Amino acid sequence: MSTAVAADRRTLRVLLLTPVGMAFDGDVRMLVAPSVGGEVGILPRHAPLIAQLRTGDIRLKIDDETSLVYATTEGYLSVETDHVLIMVAQAEEVAVIDRARAEAGVQAAEEVLAASPEDSAKRISAENRIRRNRNRLRVIEKYGPKS
Repeated sequence: MSTAVAADRRTLRVLLLTPVGMAFDGDVRMLVAPSVGGEVGILPRHAPLIAQLRTGDIRLKIDDETSLVYATTEGYLSVETDHVLIMVAQAEEVAVIDRARAEAGVQAAEEVLAASPEDSAKRISAENRIRRNRNRLRVIEKYGPKS
């Protein structure tokens, strides 16, 4: 690629926030996020947008060789003038997901689910833990290091 074309490439400033702090703060060329209406891709100069996010993965294309993937829970995404704010309950980069912990989390939550009445708060909490941990396992399977 010519230097002139590379210098002309615009980026997006992305902040990925959770209640415990910032998971990512940097410039990217593109991002893909799981909105409730389907995946949404954001490039520089995107029109203003607010979207509700579902549990899934957020993919950040930093440059031609570098991408980051985060397993995320529900939240919101806002786009305004090449700035993207993503607020989710949890975000975990694929490189740090602990497969054994996620598998144990699914198993423990399934045991609670089996012993809980239909309309109990414990059951709802267990269903959410299963969804989050299965998402972690899906993300590490799809984007994690290959053995």
